[in-house]
Amino acid sequence: MWFSVKSIIERYGDYVTLNRSLIISIISAMFVSALFSQAIKGQTEYINATLTIIVSYAVYYLAFGILYYKDNKGKYITKTGIVDKKKIRKDFLKIVTSVGVAEIIYFSSRWILHYHFLSIGEEPFLASITSHVIAAVLFILAVNIGVYFTQLYKKDTKST
Repeated sequence: MWFSVKSIIERYGDYVTLNRSLIISIISAMFVSALFSQAIKGQTEYINATLTIIVSYAVYYLAFGILYYKDNKGKYITKTGIVDKKKIRKDFLKIVTSVGVAEIIYFSSRWILHYHFLSIGEEPFLASITSHVIAAVLFILAVNIGVYFTQLYKKDTKST
């Protein structure tokens, strides 16, 4: 069993690292936005849902940006020590494309679900957590599909 898990991690290590960063960022955003939603529970449902998602995005992008940079900063340095700007641009476009499409899925499902749960009388904290978890699962699936199709982690055959 450990051998197969180890071989999977070795083969798909970039995906494992990406998903770890996504999950940590999503969990951080989920808890902060849930607390925020509860704190502004006197607002109308659509205001609560909208402001909570803005807070969620701020926390998510801060956490993901730091983690993604930390995990990938050495990837763009050539053997001669020069930053490979062309590779950075190429990968940046791929990650933005993958995350951008996933964001549309995340935002629309999160807002609709959050609003729905608030409108049926759920506590804001629970509405935020539940909508965040459902939207996050859809988001992670969409990012992974996008990364696969954009070939972000395709191994280069030529060495730099």
